[in-house]
Amino acid sequence: MAAARGGRRSLGAVHPGVGHPRTRTRVLLLAVLLVLSLFGAQLVRLQGLDAASVSAAALDGRLNVTAIPAPRGAITDVDGAGLAVSVERRKVIADPTLAEDYVLRDDEGEEVARGFAAVAQVVAEVTGEKAADVLRRLEEPLGEQYAVVAPDESPATWQELRARNVRGLSAENVMRRDYPLGEAAAPLVGWIGAGEMPAGGLELVHDEQLTGTPGEAVFEVGREGERITTGLYQEDDAEPGQDVRLTLDADLQWYAYDAVRQRVEEAGALSGYAVILDARTSRVLALASYPTFDPADDSQTSEGMRNAAVEDVYEPGSTAKVITAAAALEKGLVQMDTPIEVPVRLQRGGTTFKDAEEHPLRHLTFAGVLARSSNMGTILYGEDLEDQELYDWFRKFGIGTTRGLGLPGESVGLLPEPGTWSATTRYTVMYGQGVSSTLLQQATVFQTIANDGVRVPASIVAGTTDAEGRYTETPVPSGERIIQEETAETLTTIMQQVASTGGTAPAAAIEGYHVAGKTSTADRYDQEKGRYEGVTSSFMGFAPADDPRFVVAVAIQKPTRIHTFGGVIAGPVFSKIMRYALVKEGVEPATTAPPTVPLEYDPGEPAPDGSGATLGRTAIRDEGTG
Repeated sequence: MAAARGGRRSLGAVHPGVGHPRTRTRVLLLAVLLVLSLFGAQLVRLQGLDAASVSAAALDGRLNVTAIPAPRGAITDVDGAGLAVSVERRKVIADPTLAEDYVLRDDEGEEVARGFAAVAQVVAEVTGEKAADVLRRLEEPLGEQYAVVAPDESPATWQELRARNVRGLSAENVMRRDYPLGEAAAPLVGWIGAGEMPAGGLELVHDEQLTGTPGEAVFEVGREGERITTGLYQEDDAEPGQDVRLTLDADLQWYAYDAVRQRVEEAGALSGYAVILDARTSRVLALASYPTFDPADDSQTSEGMRNAAVEDVYEPGSTAKVITAAAALEKGLVQMDTPIEVPVRLQRGGTTFKDAEEHPLRHLTFAGVLARSSNMGTILYGEDLEDQELYDWFRKFGIGTTRGLGLPGESVGLLPEPGTWSATTRYTVMYGQGVSSTLLQQATVFQTIANDGVRVPASIVAGTTDAEGRYTETPVPSGERIIQEETAETLTTIMQQVASTGGTAPAAAIEGYHVAGKTSTADRYDQEKGRYEGVTSSFMGFAPADDPRFVVAVAIQKPTRIHTFGGVIAGPVFSKIMRYALVKEGVEPATTAPPTVPLEYDPGEPAPDGSGATLGRTAIRDEGTG
């Protein structure tokens, strides 16, 4: 009985454990319900409790932050014409990881090209870039997902390229600096180089004012880098830099540059420069030099970007004689008609001095000595000035004391202290040798005389305009009286004889206008060779002489053709530039003849003092004091 019950239990009974089908079903169902509940809980958390954070994380993955470049302030001429302006451009970039999958098809849907080759073909067709260059940039990217395929395109060109739907292409907003006057104003205006850094000129001097504050744009992008037009977009506007308005006249600047360029090339010269100043305010209307550089060229050298008109220092030569003449007049050593006996040779300081051209014994008035640029005549009246007096007068006129416009590399020149002078220095300084200055410094000497003896420091900034359009004018620097008005009038009368048939620069004359000026042909010191070689030929002056409007100074370095004399080489350039400025300004021609003064005297003529002596007996002459 017991055995039978046991046998039945082993054959037919089922233990209510996990092996039972219904139990297994319940376990599996429970497990499924548990998993689903976990999913449900996670879904509730994601859609409910953590919805904001999850959404933010997803959005953050789609956001692109890009800088909005700030337009650099413009540099303009006095009338607002652009000399340096910022132009909005596009830098077309590619993500090579996306571009490699691009397929170019024709109108019938047939495959034309694939990958980088396809991208290069489209970019080249639209932008004009060489396909080989675009392909190389894709194959040699700047980063895994960054290659510049077209660095400088217009917004319109980018829109045309964008319409081609090339996979992986996008664009960055950039600002390009354009220089409308090109080479004519490049050394003065300066240049924006690599990394948008200013290099030289006014771009560097006024960088802080010109530089704006960049903005920022935030927007959503898709998987392939395209902007989602219906997505989030936020923008923090860029703040433009301030505009700087110069006193420069763009027309005068170009004309002066072209005139100098032509003369340098005609004369086979090393270089040349010219400056135009307003005679009353000393504001710079043009400042040009040649050779120069092309600001459109991306590669520049510091040497090629020099502004020679304010960086080159050279011995001015005879144009500096007007300082010695002014000092002698102020001290009462001479008058316009003072007779001076100019010998064939003059011994001073153990050295023999002579004039530029050989001549016999000459009987010149003080006016004649200056108008005909006699070195020996200048020494004869100038040696009554003490060394310190002569030094002080050169400094009063700005030689060796001022940097002018404060441009990079601008020199103060070289005026040695009297205690360092050799036995001959005091004599050579009188006619502009043994002292060095810049073209601009010398031009302000003539501005002082043209302005009735009042020297005004040169300036070039007329004012600035801020981002709101408010213009602030820069005041004209205050002037300082250097010589008496009578002295300035005397020098002006004498210098009118220079640009005449009796002077040293008849080629500097301007028909219909009275011109006052001075020539120079100075020995040129070659720094590299360590010796004198060649000359500096210059002419400086102002017009109209009776009511000066403009001061023009021209210097040509080391001419090798035509001639070397300043009146021949630089005189015509002065005449050309001055004529253009006068006509452009509408200055009426003179209605009277220019004044004439005696440049020579008769040694046998009685002296006007009633002493009974002759002019020859009263003349300043070599008394053998050297």
